[in-house]
Amino acid sequence: MAKIEVKNVYKIFGDSPSKVLPMVQGGSTKEEILEKTGHTVGLDNVSISVNEGETFVCMGLSGSGKSTLIRHINRLIDPTSGGDSCRRNECHGIGSEKIN
Repeated sequence: MAKIEVKNVYKIFGDSPSKVLPMVQGGSTKEEILEKTGHTVGLDNVSISVNEGETFVCMGLSGSGKSTLIRHINRLIDPTSGGDSCRRNECHGIGSEKIN
């Protein structure tokens, strides 16, 4: 059973990320989104599952979304769309007093 699970998470940086989300979901590239809207795609439909006892490694090229993903898992930022769970509880929207 997964201790941490991220499902279909999108993170778009800019003034109106929810308006840009359909373009991303429709297959527009990061470059097209930036050129047409001035928004930056940080995460594009990311899903991961980490089971108890597993080691999770996040690696990739510069600008590929590693830091954005970790900041999302740590709840330092909220997703534009999608969700996550920690120990079978929804993490998004939980107050900091309940996360330990």
